Formats: sequence, structure tokens, C-alpha cells
Amino acid sequence: MRVKVCICGLEVAEVDERYRITIPKEVRATFKMVKGQRFFVICYGDDLLLKPIPADPAERLDHIIDDFRFGRESRRKAEEWLLRQDEK
Repeated sequence: MRVKVCICGLEVAEVDERYRITIPKEVRATFKMVKGQRFFVICYGDDLLLKPIPADPAERLDHIIDDFRFGRESRRKAEEWLLRQDEK
């Protein structure tokens, strides 16, 4: 598991009249954020967590599974399982 350490320290952001939050420049630079980037907003107890959404989820999945391939039998079993799940 990769852990990214923020060297920017404690930063404060304020909610504006349209409920937007500007992320401080040091934080944006540390996490290489870009304009238009999307995030999941996760409620975790009393905390909010911003989790970047990959620009191309299919590309990210390809990276995760790398060179994994289904054989014909595995594909047939997976399709049968999915059809059974759909019937439930």
C-alpha cells in the first residue's frame, strides 16, 4: 500500500456562499490536483475524506489486474454466476 505524506502541514479552507471549498495551493501541488478533477466525498464519522476518482476507471482497472486473462471455462462460469445473480 502506497502512503502519500503531505508535507504542507495544517491548512484551513473555508466554505463559500455556494458551499464550495478551495483547496490550498500547497495541498493541490502535493497531490497533483488538476482543474476539473473529480473526487468521492466520503463521510467517515465526524470527518470528510476526499478520494480522487481515476480519470479513466477502465485504464486504472487494467493497471490493477495487469496481465490477468480469463480462459473459456472461467468466462463461462462467470457468465453463469452473473445470470444467477440477475435472477435473484
